[in-house]
Amino acid sequence: MPTLSRVPISHIRVVGELREINEVSLQKAISVHSVKGFFGLDLVAVREDILKLPWLKSVSVRRIWPRGLRVTAVEHKAEARWHDGGFLAADGTLFYPSASRYSANLPILKGTVGIHTEMLWQFRELRQALRPIKRQIWKFIRTKRPVWRVELDDGLVIVFEKRNSIAAIKKFAKTAAALFGKRLGNLSRVDLRYANGFSVRWRQNVSSLVSYRVNSSEK
Repeated sequence: MPTLSRVPISHIRVVGELREINEVSLQKAISVHSVKGFFGLDLVAVREDILKLPWLKSVSVRRIWPRGLRVTAVEHKAEARWHDGGFLAADGTLFYPSASRYSANLPILKGTVGIHTEMLWQFRELRQALRPIKRQIWKFIRTKRPVWRVELDDGLVIVFEKRNSIAAIKKFAKTAAALFGKRLGNLSRVDLRYANGFSVRWRQNVSSLVSYRVNSSEK
């Protein structure tokens, strides 16, 4: 008959919406500790080992009388890919798990070290600003230079300056939706680095360059 400190754990209940981590992985992480029994189990050590699994954001572990454990797990929800192979969670956390089955559908952000959280917020603002033209951002690139770049899901490249970047994108999207209509899909490149307008390059003739003047009072 087991002593009080060695009362075995008979069941483990996992709570949480898990997409990337399965219960088998969680139970395997717990099994190395379960030999200590229900009362001898170090809950802090169990939690730390579970958190080593990829994709996990937070974990809580508690005893359930008389012989059970309840594990509540929350996964990171990836919103974008970081250019060096990492993922950006919705809260701005940069993490490096194994490949995800849905990673190919996530937009890519590329920037210098340490600006990933700032870029995620800017990405959201840019995405909102582009709603009038009904396009999604596929890649957002920032370098040390003051020139930024976004590539959309239809291949359109937009170049703009760091200064007033969101305002410039908003103005372009509002103007382009009305000015180009269905022809918007024929654009290959847009340059917003003009005080009162922008230039465009068309897909069917990459040598053609047209400038459009926009009233500076438009918002």
